[in-house]
Amino acid sequence: MTAAEPLALIGDIGGTNCRLALTPASPTERPQISDIRTYRCADHPTFEDAVAAFLGETGARVGAAVIAVAGPVSGGAVAMTNHPWRITERGLSGRLGGAACRLINDFEALAHALPALGEGDVLPLGETPAPGGRYTLAVMGAGTGFGTAALVRDGDGQAVLVAEGGHSGFSPGDATEVDIWKRLAARFPAGYVQVEHLLSGPGLVHIHRALCEIEGETPGFETPHAITDAADAGDQRALAVIDRFVRIFGAVAGDIALAQGARGGVFLAGGVSQRILSAERAGAFRARFEAKGEFSPYLVAIPTQLITHPQPGLLGAACALKNLRASEARS
Repeated sequence: MTAAEPLALIGDIGGTNCRLALTPASPTERPQISDIRTYRCADHPTFEDAVAAFLGETGARVGAAVIAVAGPVSGGAVAMTNHPWRITERGLSGRLGGAACRLINDFEALAHALPALGEGDVLPLGETPAPGGRYTLAVMGAGTGFGTAALVRDGDGQAVLVAEGGHSGFSPGDATEVDIWKRLAARFPAGYVQVEHLLSGPGLVHIHRALCEIEGETPGFETPHAITDAADAGDQRALAVIDRFVRIFGAVAGDIALAQGARGGVFLAGGVSQRILSAERAGAFRARFEAKGEFSPYLVAIPTQLITHPQPGLLGAACALKNLRASEARS
């Protein structure tokens, strides 16, 4: 990108980190991303403060912005699910001197990114077919929370389906998970146990505590990082948490694939997903993914892949900008 080239601001905001970058304002086949900066959300009172820091560091002047945010977007505004920031398109536009701004859900951005991912951007989980060209693709993932979306395709066109699958009810798959469900139901309002209560960073801790209660043991880990680090070191209690997490993830991914008709493939994203899922754990994941009774053959034919691209949210925001520009050109 040259200094004279029109630029757009793109962002990927989670419950912990805010990633900002630049991309050409004119659509390209595979968007270019530059000047990537990461800010801790807790270090800035508002999102606009983080934007001001970014613009001050880069000296960039931008004419448009697409920001992917962890939370439901409504009426051009979002109150983040796992952080106090409230962001509006109008407020961001004012900070950027009247630039056209668009807020999208973070998993909506990931759905936009799926067609732009190359072979080096994903890790296949299990021996499965390559993603289909005309079928719907699903994306989901565990991080600070659990998000879902889909790229709905019918061969003639496509559209992004934004959902809140992480807040759907958790369905236990065996006796141990029934015991886990009972313990979590006693902790959460109205006894409602969400998928996100297990498949997320905090979910790792919830699973650990529940397993300890079942075994009559004292919990030994207070944070998700403590659990994953201990698992890497071979700690058996931590490995039991990881194993249970992977199996539950497989079951939930299979449910979502069925609900969304994601015959083209399921893509897994999120910091916790990337930390835990691996080729070595693909067998446990796929076993629960495919264990859907008479619909098992349907799931067997659906590929599952872990997104390993370093900045899929920013790529998705840039792809969403490209799609918006293309839509404006057609109208």
